[in-house]
Amino acid sequence: MVFNNDKSQPFPVPLGILSVWQRSTRDDPLVNMGRDEPLPEEADVVIIGSGLCGAVTALSLLTSEDRPKTVVMLEAREACSGASGRNAGHCRPDAYRGFTAFSRKHGEQDAMEILKSERTVYELVDTFVKKHNIECEWTPRPTYEVCLSNEFQAYSNLAYDNVVKRRGAQEVKVHDGDSAPTTTRVGAAQKAFEWPAATLNPAKLCYAVHRLALEQGGYNVYTHTPAVSVTESEVEESWKVNTSRGSLRARKVIHATNAYVSALLPELKGLVTPTKAQAIKLSVPPAGLESFPRLEGSYSLRYLPEHFYSVAQRPDNSIVLGTSRGWTGMPKALQESLANNVDDSAPMDEVTKNAFSTFSKLFPSAGYDASQAAATVEQTRSGSEARNSTGLEYAWSGIIGVTTDSVPFIGEIPGKAGQYVGAGFNGHGMARIFLCAPALARIVLGERIEDTDIPQAFAITSERLEKLKETIQQTASSPVPDKPSSVTMKELQDPLEAIDLPELPFEGGQNGPLAIAA
Repeated sequence: MVFNNDKSQPFPVPLGILSVWQRSTRDDPLVNMGRDEPLPEEADVVIIGSGLCGAVTALSLLTSEDRPKTVVMLEAREACSGASGRNAGHCRPDAYRGFTAFSRKHGEQDAMEILKSERTVYELVDTFVKKHNIECEWTPRPTYEVCLSNEFQAYSNLAYDNVVKRRGAQEVKVHDGDSAPTTTRVGAAQKAFEWPAATLNPAKLCYAVHRLALEQGGYNVYTHTPAVSVTESEVEESWKVNTSRGSLRARKVIHATNAYVSALLPELKGLVTPTKAQAIKLSVPPAGLESFPRLEGSYSLRYLPEHFYSVAQRPDNSIVLGTSRGWTGMPKALQESLANNVDDSAPMDEVTKNAFSTFSKLFPSAGYDASQAAATVEQTRSGSEARNSTGLEYAWSGIIGVTTDSVPFIGEIPGKAGQYVGAGFNGHGMARIFLCAPALARIVLGERIEDTDIPQAFAITSERLEKLKETIQQTASSPVPDKPSSVTMKELQDPLEAIDLPELPFEGGQNGPLAIAA
């Protein structure tokens, strides 16, 4: 097996601590499918990356009238071992908040299209899961955006008011005053916004999509087969995909590697940044369900755009807690280690302790004991479950692909006819892939990207690439200010939430890591 830990070539690292979702699928035959099977010499289409984007793209190709005869899927590690199998378990469309950043980067019309598309994705996933009777813990439920500071309340109000002016926001309920803590059960809530969303087991959904693709015939999956390069083939109108286990030719190659995409596509270096994120598995609330009834909604608990925690209580009443990548007092070295980091083999202790402590304080009646957080984290460092009554079981990390303009790259790669990309989902792929991947399949089969359903801001074009590279060069050549600029730093490190808020009382506020749309 060939793995490269060089940051200049962001290939996956060997698997370490597994996510809660991966632990639930260990007996699935798809986990290591094809690892010992010989590679074919050629295929009509090769897809690199077996996460949800790759899986849905494969299924969309194979169920098309003009489908390719053969599709080969290559995966460096186990199937669905990247962000699709290691996230926090949400399908949470952005109902309003991203408008501020999207409109500044892409214009108001595109901003509204992006928000609209996310609602469409939620409906597509809901329909898909129900149509195919997929068992993946799919739980439609209200989601609450809980404002825990005056600053974030003002930020949310601005975005909400702008969206209401342009299309109305009938699906969003606003909880002010006493209604906020009463409805959300978060005593510190100053305001809350509520809209429809869902939680799920993303690995089980991904495996189900692969199974449906296999049923179509002509589809083969090869795990533990990292692609190391894609080069021109001696055969006209085809590419040579070189792997650790040999090479094969393909007329068309699809890069569905998200955070790792620049390892094989150097033109995307600096435009898709692998960024480390983390989640935690909590036990059923120690206080018991009589004292702490089930949380029927999912949550984003936000002090600031960069400082937030996601919450999803599973059907078995355990809780998955998405951690923050920025908070007051966060060690600078830790903060700086998150970007350009492909090491998802182990979680970060300080991040685990911060998230567990914060959640315990916000939901004190749940009975979680944060006073023993340090000792518990020590026990869980190897990935084994803690054997005490604190309620913290284990943590894991994952790598998300962050783009400099907040949206993914979809389409045929400029200057490389026959190579395509679906990557850079900014930690928000569950609210984007079910629209982007079918569109990508149609593009591969010859449809113009302008005729697909995706927001045109997602299209990978020469103009977009040049503009983004110019922005990076201008930023790099600018003098470094004594206090980091909220615009330049947020554009590079907090794209989904970028906004001028120069006086935020948060030590990481101007220089904080990415805030995904959880």
